[in-house]
Amino acid sequence: MAALPQQYDPLTYPAVQKILQLADQRACKLYIVGGYVRDALLSRSNATGAPKDFDFMVMPGGAVDFARAVSDMLVGHFVLLDATNDTARVVTDTGEYFDFAGCVGGSLETDIKRRDFSINALVWDSAQPDEVVDLVGGVSDIARKQVRAISEQSFIDDPLRVLRAYRFAALLHFDIDESTNSYMRKHAALLKQVAAERISSELFLMLETNAAGKQVKAMGEAGILEEIFSELKETRRVTKNAFHHLALFDHSVETLVQSELAMMQMPDWAQESFAQSLSAGVTRRAATKLAGLIHDIGKPDTWIVTDEGKHTFIGHDKLGAEMCEPLARRLKWAKPVERFVEKLVRWHLRPGHLFQQGEPTDKAKYRFYKTIGDELPELIVLALADFRSTCGPGLQDGRREAEGKLQELLHNFTVYNVGKAKESRYLNGSEIMDILGIKPGQVVGELLDDLLEAQTLGEIKNHDEAALLARKLYQEKYCR
Repeated sequence: MAALPQQYDPLTYPAVQKILQLADQRACKLYIVGGYVRDALLSRSNATGAPKDFDFMVMPGGAVDFARAVSDMLVGHFVLLDATNDTARVVTDTGEYFDFAGCVGGSLETDIKRRDFSINALVWDSAQPDEVVDLVGGVSDIARKQVRAISEQSFIDDPLRVLRAYRFAALLHFDIDESTNSYMRKHAALLKQVAAERISSELFLMLETNAAGKQVKAMGEAGILEEIFSELKETRRVTKNAFHHLALFDHSVETLVQSELAMMQMPDWAQESFAQSLSAGVTRRAATKLAGLIHDIGKPDTWIVTDEGKHTFIGHDKLGAEMCEPLARRLKWAKPVERFVEKLVRWHLRPGHLFQQGEPTDKAKYRFYKTIGDELPELIVLALADFRSTCGPGLQDGRREAEGKLQELLHNFTVYNVGKAKESRYLNGSEIMDILGIKPGQVVGELLDDLLEAQTLGEIKNHDEAALLARKLYQEKYCR
């Protein structure tokens, strides 16, 4: 019988002690189940320190009422999760999460066997604090580093568990056992019954890990990606060609894989950007990987094979960006996530195009940085990933040169930002209005941008030159 390492003993947490004492007073029995026990046995870092996340099973039931009492006792925040299934949450001001679920099966064994995976069905009982109760072989599965469903029925009860299996495999660097894989393929179509918000949440959680690529590949092989992204179905008919060493569906999946790998190689300032949240539970890291998966969804409807046998996809970037809005609406993405992904899809060719006619001018680079803005590191990741998944292991010399250009763009963005931040404008908006005799409005803002660009590029060097350029630009752009 396994035991929790001493440093993970739940009794070392005062809040847990208080909750167990309250259970004794109310004549109910509590068990800690699931993630905390699993992570403690794995000595995972998120099982140490604070805040903590504990899942309690409440026997014989009445978990919602018990959670209300815990909230009052800890002066926490009560959250009703599901009244029908008797689940609620208490969040403390220190960030601790305590989830409570009633024992719907009538006994510990019955309830445990209704859970999703063996590694999430391990139990800690305060009456036997030195032992982990394992009724379904979860300890052995942890040793084998595998995700195994407790039963086929678990996927019928909640089809979202298909995605949860992939998420836990990515999170823990585990494999999914064969019987579980067969259940997932068999019941993948049931995902259509699951609320879009739950699907998106699970997907973004998986993409936040550093091993999502392997699992997304597995999802593609099992036909599960198309159950979520119907837009990918059409990509299966676009064949590989002289420029792409993979067919389009496989290229799309590989771009996500390469995005993940490229991110790991980025500098610290870019890592800080990847970690920023776009909405609750969705970081720029996860959204960038998702953009890699769907960046070419506009290609099937723009695919033309010329008489010479050349494959063209003119305008696929624009069409793909337009397709992002209905996709995001269907999957219930928050607006910031939708806008972020749409922008990356729309501009994914732009970094490469910048070098098509040779080395771009400083002005061209400035305008590129200005257009892309804060999404620059994520766009470079997507461009690198797209290029790598297009070329594959071949074209080494050309690949090194092209990747060097993209890396140069990334590095120079920090130089551009530092220089821009240090600039003290030669003219402000009030001065422009006085010089030109115009009123506040869009024209003033546009002229300010033009002057800052000229100043940053060294085309003007003082107040007088800025005034001359302002007059010239105003006459050329607004007085015709």
